[in-house]
Amino acid sequence: MIIRDLEKIDTVAYLSRIRNENEREHQLRLIKIYEELPELRELDLKISDAAIAEAKKRILNSGERSEDYKDVIAELSQKKTELLTKSGYPADYLEPIYNCPICKDWGEADGQICSCVKKLRINELYKRSNLNNLLEKENFETFNLDYYEQKEFSGKKATPYDNASRILSNAKRYVKEFDEKHEKILIYGSTGLGKTFLSNCIAKALLDTEHTVLYLSSNELFEEVLSGYIMSHNEEDKATLEPVYQYIYSSDLLIIDDLGTEVLSSFVKSQLFEIINKRILTNKATLITTNLSLNTLEDRYTERVMSRIADNYILYQLYGNDIRYIKKKI
Repeated sequence: MIIRDLEKIDTVAYLSRIRNENEREHQLRLIKIYEELPELRELDLKISDAAIAEAKKRILNSGERSEDYKDVIAELSQKKTELLTKSGYPADYLEPIYNCPICKDWGEADGQICSCVKKLRINELYKRSNLNNLLEKENFETFNLDYYEQKEFSGKKATPYDNASRILSNAKRYVKEFDEKHEKILIYGSTGLGKTFLSNCIAKALLDTEHTVLYLSSNELFEEVLSGYIMSHNEEDKATLEPVYQYIYSSDLLIIDDLGTEVLSSFVKSQLFEIINKRILTNKATLITTNLSLNTLEDRYTERVMSRIADNYILYQLYGNDIRYIKKKI
């Protein structure tokens, strides 16, 4: 199963490779610059000598002032920067190279796992789930309102087009205001109306702004991850699923797609409430899509679950004719 491969990502080896690649690139830059600008090499040697002398002074506690060496180093560094920029290079061209400036590609910062490691695992989950390719096709740029009819729909004040247009605008606003509001959303409606497409639009927009997004279908969430992690007696399986289980509660946005397609049980009901309730309490954003009506959701998952959703979620209903059928006709 795709999700079970997540823990097999060797982040230590990955980060080691990144550090080696960046160090190799750094050395290649030095070789190139030293050949092109030999006077810059002389400046670096002088900076190095001054730094060593300053360190020795501190160790020996000699009478020389530390500021003398610091002034020398600052002056030499300024000359180095001027020489680089005058030769057409960025001022920081010879600085160490890091993919992640927070942890400097070591995977930890302030004793905590760095966000870059979490993003690596989430992005790998998307890649292995083929969602990377999917998100290239399903995003705000490709969301086409023309498939929604611009005529009255039974029992609704707004046309399917006007309704979908409003929801699309709100979804874009949701992304822009995500860090301030962390809103929870339920998108419901019949099959083939673009609910998953819209959730993918939001997912891609947030991933592009370096937020952690965990997408799981309802089947994957309850039957693969939660059952495997909570119900399994196999410690190896539990260890494998541990990262995904943690992301259910810690990711910036959790997307539960197609709620209602899983096999219903008391376990599913209790875990759904646990996820919804805990993410509300920790102010984490959640997006749920479902083909079920609000009344059916309450009958299926209990009033307790729907009460949390009604009080804390923004509800969007997509309606109209099946877009997939319209696409086939076109």
